[in-house]
Amino acid sequence: MSPSESPFHLWIAMDDTRTVVALAPLKVSRNPARHEWGSITDLRAEPETERSESVPRIIVLSTLVLIGSFGLYLTGAPGPVVFLLAVLALGVGSASYLYKPPPATVVTRDEAAFPELHRTLESARERTEFADLLGTAERAGRVLPAVEAAVDPAEGGELLAQVLWEAADVLSRRQQLRPQVSKTQSASAGPAASRAAQALEEQRGAAQALWMQTEAELERIQTALELAAVAAENVVHDSGALKAVREAYEELVAVYGNRN
Repeated sequence: MSPSESPFHLWIAMDDTRTVVALAPLKVSRNPARHEWGSITDLRAEPETERSESVPRIIVLSTLVLIGSFGLYLTGAPGPVVFLLAVLALGVGSASYLYKPPPATVVTRDEAAFPELHRTLESARERTEFADLLGTAERAGRVLPAVEAAVDPAEGGELLAQVLWEAADVLSRRQQLRPQVSKTQSASAGPAASRAAQALEEQRGAAQALWMQTEAELERIQTALELAAVAAENVVHDSGALKAVREAYEELVAVYGNRN
């Protein structure tokens, strides 16, 4: 299986710590918000709601347990038994109110077997930028039916998913490069005193060049997606914008085609 095989479907899953983009099914461990459009399935881990009502509920529970215990005692039940039952009821009830489940997480069942089909973004910057690109792509996808004269909606939706896959790949590479580039920027700029120092400088230079390459690729993807969204949205007001839509999707084809 490869990104170029058809049908192309992109899975995106997000939790509090990472964004996973994959060409294989993803899951979120508990009750995700599921959103599907075009050739994309988007899963979001919903945050657990705060249980601010726990204290009042425990007070009510304690009152009921006290009343029930007193009633049992009046019926002649042994005091130790009544006390034991009261403690047990109060403990179980309080635990149920105070229990906070662990946060929902992305589940990648196939990542170990097919790592080449998964891209994981953990840095806040990369996750934010991917979310922005996803939003722009969906803007373009929503108006595809209105530009059917220029782009087949099904093909257009698949192409948007393919370009987002490329974006995830570029962001993943940039994420891996960041530690090296940070060291490069913080290193002192002195003359190379040895062959090892010179080799180190060459490695730093190579990392910086790769970083600049990823920045250029991301800028091209962002521009292409924004053009696709704006051009399609303008068709509503200007039928002549269909030409701009065709050009936008030709650029998206070029973005994806450069890597395949």
